[in-house]
Formats: sequence, structure tokens, C-alpha cells
Amino acid sequence: MIDITQIIYPSNIYTQQPPIQLFLHELFVYLNKISISMETKPIKKHLNRLLLDPNNYRFIDRPEYKQVSDEQIADARVQQRTAEFLKGKNNENIADLINSFKTNGVLRQDPIQVRPLGDNYVVIEGNRRTVTLKYLYEQFQKGMDVGVLTESDFKSIELIELQGQDRRHELIAMGLNHISGKKRWSPVNQTRLIRDLFEECGMTEEEICNTLGITKHYLRRSMRTLALIERYKDSDYGDQFQTDKYSIFEEIIKNTALKNWLCWNDDLRAPTCPDREERLFSWISVTEHVKRDEETGEEQITKLEPIVTKSHEIREVANFINDEKALVKMEESRSVTIGFASSEAVGETRLHNALDNIASEVNAALHFSDYLSDDDYMRIGRLKTKLERLLPSSNEASIRTLVSNVAPRFSQVSAHYSDLNIRGYRKISGLNIGKLRRINLFVGENNSGKTSLLEAVYLLAQLNDLNAFLDLERFRGKFFRDFNALWVDKNFISPIDIAGHFNGLDTQVRITKEETQENIDRTAYISTIRVDANAGDDELASYVHLYLNREPELYYQKAQKLCRSAFSSPYRYNDSILMEAHACAVKEKRIDEITDFIRKRIDPAIEKIELVEIRGENRFSVTSKTHEHSIDLTKYGEGLQRIFEIALLLAYCSDGILCIDEIDSAIHKGLLVHFAEFVQKLATEYNVQLFLSTHSKECVDAFSATQKEDMMAFALQKTPDDAVDFRYMEGEELKELINIIDLDIR
Repeated sequence: MIDITQIIYPSNIYTQQPPIQLFLHELFVYLNKISISMETKPIKKHLNRLLLDPNNYRFIDRPEYKQVSDEQIADARVQQRTAEFLKGKNNENIADLINSFKTNGVLRQDPIQVRPLGDNYVVIEGNRRTVTLKYLYEQFQKGMDVGVLTESDFKSIELIELQGQDRRHELIAMGLNHISGKKRWSPVNQTRLIRDLFEECGMTEEEICNTLGITKHYLRRSMRTLALIERYKDSDYGDQFQTDKYSIFEEIIKNTALKNWLCWNDDLRAPTCPDREERLFSWISVTEHVKRDEETGEEQITKLEPIVTKSHEIREVANFINDEKALVKMEESRSVTIGFASSEAVGETRLHNALDNIASEVNAALHFSDYLSDDDYMRIGRLKTKLERLLPSSNEASIRTLVSNVAPRFSQVSAHYSDLNIRGYRKISGLNIGKLRRINLFVGENNSGKTSLLEAVYLLAQLNDLNAFLDLERFRGKFFRDFNALWVDKNFISPIDIAGHFNGLDTQVRITKEETQENIDRTAYISTIRVDANAGDDELASYVHLYLNREPELYYQKAQKLCRSAFSSPYRYNDSILMEAHACAVKEKRIDEITDFIRKRIDPAIEKIELVEIRGENRFSVTSKTHEHSIDLTKYGEGLQRIFEIALLLAYCSDGILCIDEIDSAIHKGLLVHFAEFVQKLATEYNVQLFLSTHSKECVDAFSATQKEDMMAFALQKTPDDAVDFRYMEGEELKELINIIDLDIR
């Protein structure tokens, strides 16, 4: 029996991608566990023995598609039609493969997968390659130029025969290539394959997710979207469905307001308000308006274009979905914009813009307050009276400015991150990291991606708290006071997409930049940054409008983070978090333990470190036997300050995660072992998962000299194409591996 991982992703191609190999190895183990067994063997056959698969999932959305039985597959007309589907008009779908085969020949790394059918073989994976070879063979027989190809390339095609005709096995092979692989089908076709794994093969959610490497959230949302699409196809508008409508249906399923309006039942995967469903379908479809001529009595039928053609228009409709007058206005005008303008939502938008303008102008007035006269004071008094009238007894607004105190999803954590998938963050893409432990140490040279990786971990933990992203951007741009929105817009180039498994939940954060379609005051408008986050089935979103010379507008309906978390760097100082961290340490009676460590290892004269208020500003003050009066903590060395800060943050991040960039910065190498022991002790006691970076061999030695069972090290390195890769290091092998890979690269 041949290893299925070698069939799907041959080892000689993917040796530089340990995470993928690890996933595929685990997949193989999993396939054995669920008793998926199919004999496979390499064979060589003439090209003429290969039959194209007319039931390929990429065809099922074509109007002319028809299900074909095994008895009909070999029919010449069926094969000709399938070939035309695959090739496209003027071979547009296979032009890339034609050039590749003519230039490079038939590569052996990715053999075509087939199943026997009589004396021939039906292609399961590799239909596009097969039809390309058939086309080139025809050219060869006509004496046309086929590049480096020879007759033997067509007469002896290397294949992998899947024996046993196990439908589940075939679907899994296709899913790995076209759902979680690089050659992805359209979302609707991906979802149909997932459904067939459910209905035809009887696989569970857990089995499908583990097999294809997808999250339960993605699976469930996809199935609900497909269910709504199937209902649409069964409606009077069903013949209008095209795959590019998928995003519209997906947006409907994602939007809580629309789901509530439809009375959507997740368990039934259907709405319980059919009249509203039919009405919604009419908005996204071409409809007919019938008008009777009063003189002749004849009916005149006029076709009306859809009101909604883009997914963002669905989001706009959701803003006024419960305003019946606005919906009627939208239907009469055939315009989402007019519907929105006639709704109460536009009033809310204008109010928010007015308040933002007030805030901006007040800041300007404060800046020039030296010029205030007595008349100006009287005007301010009148304005104050009017503003006070706007203050209600309680604020029940569903959209409000995001505050920094965001509640965590988990107050207690039994299992931290087990794995991470950084699909896109700065220069990191497609990086899958498993084997995460309580202590995770990332080592590598400068510009190897250490800081970016820690930032990605931190952002994922923050879910849709946009303040985290803005703080990182502010720090990156070294804007420690004034926020430079234009800089953020210019430097936010690629979407951010990070996923991971935390405390039993699949989590994901996606941050994108877009031009809002909302009816806002576009004076000095730059762009909109949007966050879409998931924690299990919880869907969270927030967004910020960026303006030039105006404060950004930050909005959300519900903000949440996974757990308490913090990002620490020797080059930044977050006084607000440190104040809260100090309060946590005092509450948990840990402040003495922190002080004892500093006294024992750094300065025995120190008696206590406390938080005091000096002229309205909170400062850390040190009482020492060597000083008559207490002095500010900043008067001591950077090493002592750094240790104190990290210890406080460990207390603050109880039952959470802490990311520390360049953990050994400013700490003397003679203290590193004791410091590493102290950090690991606090991390265990506080139940904190640590993500640490360093480029120091001494730091790696210090951590490897302490507890190894709960620690994993990752050596980051740049690939020739400037991507980020890594190597695992753990256990007793850590010291040996340190010497092997020569980590002291300062």
C-alpha cells in the first residue's frame, strides 16, 4: 500500500515545508483510523486509455451540465463535450499548460490519479493535464510543433491507480487539491464536495475538518450558504443563479440582522419566514413588471435589473432591513442608496459625522485657546447648553465608539494555542506552526520575521479589537502621540489573515482595507480598515474610517478578545497596561515575589517598588536602603526595568498569552538562566502561554537549561524567495541543535 501523502503531495516537492508534511502525515494516520483503505499502485498507460471525468465538480454549475453514469463516460460525444468544457474557448483554460508541457515536458512530480473503468481509466485528479496532453497528441499526429514532447510521452503516461472505487477516498483526494490546496475551485463547488462527504460518504464534521484542514466555522457557514443557494435555485428565480452570486448568499448568512429578519434556523438551514425569503430573492434577481394597456388591454412586460448585485450592497441593506418604509422605497426606486437615504440609518450616520466634526473642531479650539475673548466664552457657554441636551440618561446605541476595555471570550483557559496558520501578515504567508507549548521561543537573524510572527499571534488573540491593530501600526510608524492615518493607509498593503486553535475553538482574524460604500461625510476621507473575526461560531466585526487631519472613526457592534494578552517590546512603553498589570500583581499578592527576585538577583538594597502619583501622573517609585528618598524606576538600569515590566505583564496576562519581542534585551547574560527560570515559574503559576523572540545564543542556552518539557523552539529563516520558514527544536536535542544550526548570529 502506497502512502496517500506521497500521492497527493510528493515528498521531493514539499521537503521545504515541514508544516504541510506534518499535516499530511497526520492525515494519513487519520485516514487509517476511520478505515479509509484503498489500494494504490503506479502504472503506465497510453494516453488513449484515459477518459476525462464528465462529472468533475468544476462543471456542475454549467447550464448544460448533466450527470453521467459510468456506462456513458466512454461515449465519444460525452468525452468531446467534457474536453470542450475543460479547454474553454480557443484553449483559454489550458494555454498555461500547453506552454509548460511544450517547454518542460511531462513532469513526474504530480502523477495523474485514475480509477479503472473496464479496459480504460477515468481521471480523478489531473483532468486539465490530461485534456492538454490529448490536445498536444493531436497536434503531434498532425506534424505540428509540440516542443520537447516525444511520442513516448503520450504512449507511456505515469499514473496512480486507485483500486477499490471508494467514493470517499476519491472525494478526499479532490478536496485536498481543490479546497485546502493551491488549485482551488469556486466556493460553491468546494461546498458541494463537502456536502457530498456528508451525504454520500457519511463523514462527520470532525472527520471532514481534520481531513481537509478546514475549520468548523468555515464548514458550517459554507453548508448554510449552499442551503440558501439551493432554496434560491428551487425558487422562481432559480435559473438566474451563477457562481459569482455566491458572495451575496454568503454575506446574507454572515449578517446577523438579515438572518434575524429571515427568521433563519441554523439547525434546519432554512428560514421560517418564506415570504421574506422570496422578497429577498427578488432583490438579487431580474424581475418582471407587468403593466396593462388601458386602451388595448394588452399586457406589457418590462424586465427590471436586480437591486442588489454586490455583496457590500447586502451589508447596506442590512442597515435598514427592519425599516419597512425604506425597503419599499428601495424597491420602488430599484436603488439601495435611495433606500438607505430614506431610512433612519442615514440620520444616525449624519449624527455621528456631526459629533465627529464637533470633536475635531473642539480640539482645534483648544489648540488656539490663548486667543479666547469674553464674547468667545459666552458662545462656548451657549454651545455647552446645547450639547448637554444631547446627553440621554442611558445610551442604547447599537453602534458606538470602541473602548479599550474589551471583555475576553475566555476568563479561564485550559488549552492555549495548539497551532497557528499565518496565511498573510506582512512578509509571512502560508506559515503553519504546530507543536505549540507553554513556552515558545522564536530565534533567527534580524529581519527573519520574528517580530511579525509575534504581532500576528497578538492580533489573533485580540479578535476584532481594532485598537490592537492601530496600536501596532502606530508603534511601527513611531507615532507615539499623534495618529497618522495617511501613513497607515499607505503602508497597509496586503490583507491580514491569521487563524489558530485556542481552548477548543477555531479562531480567525482577517483585516482588510476597502473603500466604504456607507453614506458618510467623505471630507478628507482616506479609506476604511475592517476586521472580521471568528471564535467558534461567534462572528465579530469592527471597522475604522480613516481621514486626513481628522480623528479616525472606530465602530463596532460587539468587541471581544480571546483572553488577556499583551505585546511587549524593549522599544515601546505601554503605561496604561502596566498600571493595570501592577494592580493585578498587587491583587494577586505577587508584587512581593517580583520584588524579591529583583532584590536577590539584581540589587539587594531595594526594599519595595510601588505605584505613586506625582503631579497627576502615575509613576513607579523605588525605595532603597542606599537612597534617603524613593527615586523613579527609570533612574535604574534598563535591565531592572525590563525584568519588572515582564513580571508585571505575566501577572496581567493570567489565563492568557504574552508576546515578548527580544526578551533578553538589556538583561546581562549572567542573569539569563535565573531570569528564564523566573519567567517559566510565573508563566506556569499564572497559566500564561509565552511567545518569545531572540537572536542570542545565550538566551536560547538559558531557556534550554531550564524546563524543556513545556518548551518548543523555532528557528526562523528566510527561503530563497524571501518567504519565512522554520525548524522545530525541542527536548534534550535542543542544545545539540543549537550548535548544529549556529544560532548565535548577532
